Amino acid sequence: MKKLLVLYCSPRNNGNSALLADAFIRGAIKKGHEITEYHLAGKKISPCLACNYCLKNEGVCAQKDDMVDLMQLLQRHDTLVIASPVYYLGFPGSFKNVIDRTYAESVLKRKIKSTILLTTASKSEDSVTEVMTNYYHALVNFLGFTNLGIISAKGVDAAGEVNNFPCIDEAYQLGFNLN
Repeated sequence: MKKLLVLYCSPRNNGNSALLADAFIRGAIKKGHEITEYHLAGKKISPCLACNYCLKNEGVCAQKDDMVDLMQLLQRHDTLVIASPVYYLGFPGSFKNVIDRTYAESVLKRKIKSTILLTTASKSEDSVTEVMTNYYHALVNFLGFTNLGIISAKGVDAAGEVNNFPCIDEAYQLGFNLN
């Protein structure tokens, strides 16, 4: 059984990327995996200050914002599921801040060992998600994680539209088939 942290990166709580994640979660729960959900919407996570306070203080960041809680969650799970819309070929700024702020975690032993990426994009061209997935692959490789899957829904514009795409079933199956 895996301990999965599902990180919703959209500034909207019930957008298409959340629906894609919800399908994944249904499959993972059916298989018996433990799920914790965390929404970045409405959270205050400031950019990294590059002050290196964390390096001198056992991974504790100088900033006291919502990243404190998220860092604790990252330390209690083995798999991170990133559910994100594509914003200008990449991740929304809130998730970019999270990535940078996990620098503090470099002092600690990372507990996350594997990741999954679930994305939605309003445009249908492959190039729309290509930059994001290439960055994801590079980051996963750099951190030594194992990629367990990527599902990208392209051409999903209207709220709830992702429910009419085959990727909903793919997301469920990815969650259900996770070992």
